[in-house]
Amino acid sequence: MATTLLNFGRAKTYVLMPIKLRDELDRLTDLIVSRGLQDDPDIRQRLAWCHVQVEQLHCQNLRLATRLTDGHEPGPQAAVVELLTSEYHRKATELAMDVLGLDALTPTGDPSPNWYCTDDAGAPNTSASWTSVYLNARAATIYGASSQIQRGIVGEMLLGLPKEPRPRPAAVP
Repeated sequence: MATTLLNFGRAKTYVLMPIKLRDELDRLTDLIVSRGLQDDPDIRQRLAWCHVQVEQLHCQNLRLATRLTDGHEPGPQAAVVELLTSEYHRKATELAMDVLGLDALTPTGDPSPNWYCTDDAGAPNTSASWTSVYLNARAATIYGASSQIQRGIVGEMLLGLPKEPRPRPAAVP
């Protein structure tokens, strides 16, 4: 019963996360336009990458939510979603920092109330909001079960790669 309840909680997260990421992407687009950087080729390319990633995460998350509501364990596919989410969020907030430029060094306004994921829909596009989300996105690549560990899970369990060699313990004299 506990596993079933946990899976429903995970399914909710898998369904809601892409919505939050889209809201944040809309805020990022608004920030870019407000700074007059919408015609910068580098900014446009990075923003397009963000759009593709959010759509990909939406599809991946729906697939995982369906598995969970059908009573299956998330399996190693959850590692893919965790890795893609944390890496996307890190790069999207790095783009926001680049758009803010020097304003990111002296944040003004209210910081984000969220410490673990995207900012709330309708949150102000202030430098303090973006910098706090940026710092948390950097940490998410670690506390989201380290991106390096997630890559290992994907490689071993989904791609069938051999396990990473482990160092042998030193012999005791």
